[in-house]
Formats: sequence, C-alpha cells, structure tokens
Amino acid sequence: MPSQYQNNNMTRTSLQFTQPSKRSRLFIFLNIIFVFIANTTSLTEHNLKPKPHAFVIPVFKDTRSGLYYTNVTIGKPSVVANLVVDIRGSALWFECDTVGYNSTTSTPVPCGSRGCEQTKDKCSTCQAYLKSELTFNNQIATLINDDVMLSYTSPSSAYVAPKRPARARIACRSYFEGFLSMLPAGTLGILGLGNSSTSFVGSLVTSYKIPFKVSLCLPSKPGNNPGSVYIGGSPNRKDVKAGLLVSTPLISNRETIEHGEDYNYFIDVKSIEVNGKRLSFDHDLLKNKTGHWGRTKIKNVIPYTLLEASIYKALVGAFSEKAKKLKAVYPFTDCFSYKSFGGKSLLGKETPVISLVLGGGTKWDIYGPNSLVKVKKNVVCLAFQEADEFESKFPIEIGGYQMEDNLVEFDLEASKFSFTSSLLRHNTSCSPQ
Repeated sequence: MPSQYQNNNMTRTSLQFTQPSKRSRLFIFLNIIFVFIANTTSLTEHNLKPKPHAFVIPVFKDTRSGLYYTNVTIGKPSVVANLVVDIRGSALWFECDTVGYNSTTSTPVPCGSRGCEQTKDKCSTCQAYLKSELTFNNQIATLINDDVMLSYTSPSSAYVAPKRPARARIACRSYFEGFLSMLPAGTLGILGLGNSSTSFVGSLVTSYKIPFKVSLCLPSKPGNNPGSVYIGGSPNRKDVKAGLLVSTPLISNRETIEHGEDYNYFIDVKSIEVNGKRLSFDHDLLKNKTGHWGRTKIKNVIPYTLLEASIYKALVGAFSEKAKKLKAVYPFTDCFSYKSFGGKSLLGKETPVISLVLGGGTKWDIYGPNSLVKVKKNVVCLAFQEADEFESKFPIEIGGYQMEDNLVEFDLEASKFSFTSSLLRHNTSCSPQ
C-alpha cells in the first residue's frame, strides 16, 4: 500500500505539472514578469541614460587638517564612507569593517583579470598594495567591484542628474588599530584619483566610455557649499567662460617611475615671477641637475606649497619689498601687515601676483587669496612653506591651498594639465551659491 500510494502521488504530481491550472499559469506568468523587470532595472541602473559626460563628486574642506574630503555611498545595503580626496591616490579604498560593509552587490576581482597583477596560480581573489602619501607606506587591500552612488552631467547640459549606482572598482581593507589616526578625524579611507592598475577612475572610464580626465575644483571655505571632482571632463558651467582654461603638458619623471610611482602628476615650471619680475635662484634646481629630482609635483594632500629653501627665500624677499613684516604666526614663518596690501581685499592691485612660468610660455598666476592667509585682523602670512631638505626630493610641490577656487584638469589621454587661475577674479568660485 505505501508503494502504491507513492506511485499514485507521483502520477498526480506529474499530471498537475503537465496540465497546470489557471492559477498555476498565472503564478508562473507573474514570476516571469517579475524576473524580467528586475533584470531590466538592474541593466538600467548601470547603463546610465543619458550617457554621462562626467561623474560629479562633492568635495568639502576640513579646516583642522587643511585637507579635502568627500562622502561616498557604496553597496547594498549601502554604507557611507568619508574619504580624503587624493589626486594621486591609486584607488578608492576604505576600512570596510569599521562601517559594517557587507554588500550583496559586490563581486570580487579575480586574480589574473585585467587590473590585477597577481596571476591565477597565486590566488583566487585579487589583493593589491595601495599607495598614498597620507599613510606613509603601502596598504594591502582586497579589490572588488561594487555600486557607487554618483551624480553625473550629460554632454549637452550643466544639469547634474540625481545620484544613480555606477559600477566601479574599489578596495576593501580590514581594520588596523591606529591606522586611521593618520587621516583627518571622521574619515575612513581615501578617494584616489590617480592612474594605476587599481584605479577607481580607470574603472569608470572603461565601463562608461568617458575620457580619462579628472577635474578638481577645491572649496576655499568649510561648510555646506562644496567644491567638486569631475571624472570624465570639466563641467559645462555657465559662470566659467570659455577660454579661461589654459594648458601645459603633463610630464613624466624617470626617478619616480623607477620607484614604482608612475601615478604622480608633474608639470614643467621654468621659472617663477612676482609681478612680472623673475625670482633669482639657481634654476638648475628645476632641471634635475642639483640632486633634486627636478620637475614640479602637484599634490593636494599637503595644505600649502612646499618650496626648496633658496626658492622660498627668494619669494619671501620679493614680498618683503612690498610689505611690512610682522611676527610669524604658526604654522607660517613669514607674515606681513594686511594694510601693506591695501587692507581691503587680497585680490586688490596692491597684492603681488606670483606666476609659475611653464613649458610653452604659459603662466599659472597665483593671486592673493591663494598666496596669503589672513590669520588675524591685520596680519596675513605667506601660504608657502620651506621644504625639509632631507625629506623633499622636488624643488616645488604644489599644495591644496594654491588650487582652491581654481578649476584644474588632468587629461591623461592628451597628457596635459589645464587650469583657470583664480575664479574669484571672475566673480565666481568652486562653491557657487
């Protein structure tokens, strides 16, 4: 009997499968529709329409450290990570454990795949050593692909579309006691915008067929009016007139490449002028002939531009001819009377203009808001610092303060660096209201 019952059961089940009821057919139909919609939605999310002209990421200023950070939403369930913006950083990475990251939309980067230096016979999930000067040494992390919520502009409009999930390569590192103490309070990692095998920017460029360009517009003030990072090209801003961007070649540096640091950005500064007068120092410093590596390095993770000692002294001398010197205010070493520069605006004609004379004759003009810091009512200080002769390999390292309220663009496809000089002179800024 049990055997006969089972056979009858199987027969009944078989008949039900081959001859489904109206209710069953409806159930199957609804399931098919659900799967179709889910897949279509998933495809739509990653095939952004209209096609992005540039992805836009807000950038805020941290007054305590003088550095710049952003907040990025990643994965599902989503986590929000505050990340320091590093134009030279090799990846987007953060401490996943700290924010409880456990995304269902993440996928590992297989060893042996594009962008992973490890071969299949060495491992299954790719790991990489990530580079940033903020952490002093390389950090190992696991490479993954996941959804990152990003706004973007279209080719025909300056309108910034609401955030949508964009598929990108990121790096996840485990908690390490004391590691985050190297970063500004509240940040959990770094948004690296450099070119490397682990590049966050490179993954967006490949997936969305946009140019390998990174534009940066750093805010000069803290608060809720951020600047922006643009991945894919400069913004179509009506308040930034055509022709403001001028260009100079991005150049390579043999010594840094030999040290595995080919993700750096360098420009060729030929000389420095103050109000059109060339500063007097040994210009062989800028040509890799004096023990330095030559070239000028762009490095937004230092607050103020570092200058080799003789270059710094020449710059101080030029300002001292124009203004009354006052007692230094930490962390600056050379300060002046604000009244010597007119006492009303650092954009006034009394404030000297520093010009970096670049290859091809182009000049990057640095005006008062980027050359001086107002530390007291009647005291301003030179926003440059003398480099440590034992630590710095470069005669000039351009810091974040000198780039505030300047739109700058790194075009890796054309190997050129473009800049506007101060937008404040054109009644706008990196944080327009």
